[in-house]
Amino acid sequence: MIRNTIALALAAGFVFAAASAAAGGESRPNKESGVKIAAGPSSMNAFEPRSITLAGSGVTVNEPLVRLGDVFAGADAKTAANAVAYAPPPGKRLVLDAQWLTRTARRHNLVWQPAGPNEHVVVQRQSFVVGREDVERRVRALLAERLPGTDLAVELFNANFRLHAAGDANDTFALEDLSFDAVTRRFEAIVAAPAGSTMAYRARVSGRVHKMFAVPVPKRPISKGEILRADDIEAVRLKMDQVPADIAVERDALVGKAAVRGLRAGHPVFARDVERPVLVPKDSLVTLILQATHMRLTVRGKALDAGSQGDVIRVVNEQSKQVVEGTVVAAGQAAVKPFGAFAEARPATN
Repeated sequence: MIRNTIALALAAGFVFAAASAAAGGESRPNKESGVKIAAGPSSMNAFEPRSITLAGSGVTVNEPLVRLGDVFAGADAKTAANAVAYAPPPGKRLVLDAQWLTRTARRHNLVWQPAGPNEHVVVQRQSFVVGREDVERRVRALLAERLPGTDLAVELFNANFRLHAAGDANDTFALEDLSFDAVTRRFEAIVAAPAGSTMAYRARVSGRVHKMFAVPVPKRPISKGEILRADDIEAVRLKMDQVPADIAVERDALVGKAAVRGLRAGHPVFARDVERPVLVPKDSLVTLILQATHMRLTVRGKALDAGSQGDVIRVVNEQSKQVVEGTVVAAGQAAVKPFGAFAEARPATN
């Protein structure tokens, strides 16, 4: 009779430590929790004190409950399996202080003393994080199936979005109820993690979809007068509604052109910022080339006009002082038509 009375009293005395993590902070177990479990020993031998140690200053659990074996090391398997607190929500922490640890060890007939009043154990729930970029990539992939051939960029309105969900790094998430308005280019969806779980954590997200356009830009700073080469150019994606109407949109519009002013790396180039390079400056010496079937003649002259590749300029022959027209073919060179150009030579005038 006495033994039964003692057992009943002990069973009634084991109180489940309930701990709910406060949003954005830490929580501590509530010693007045009304949830009770049978945590007492099952035989007289179990009442013999058993020395234990802390399992560590920080522990991670993979279920909604914290068990004695998660906190203390050295208890027998049956005692270690007893639940002693609720696990915190994913992404939160539960702090078990020295007082709670001492009381819990004593309640389970375990011998343990804290090294100091500040000794504690921090409990976290095993979880993985779904971030903003994860959601944006998934939305973009799903919308790309609906809008084939369109270069899209997705932007969540909540730039700091993070969803902590119970699970591990191998778990993933799902997008539910994705809707897209082609006029406003806005979307809404529900993020569910882990994917396919009946206990999934859910969060509603919304954002905007941008059409993107690739434009050529300099890879490096370009000085005034410098000629852009093919390896100086790379493509960057810009939002369609942010692309000015008068920028260079084709690579060929930049390659081989000279910068009218300094150009910044990574920035679009306006059409007025480049020009065909001047191969023959005004008043510079020019080699006039006459190419016939079996004949090539050259003569020195002075350019009366500046010219780029393909431009027709006037050149005065230094010896005859006659003016001819030639087409700029290279730096300091101009080609004249066989016979015709020389036949039409005329005296130079200012």
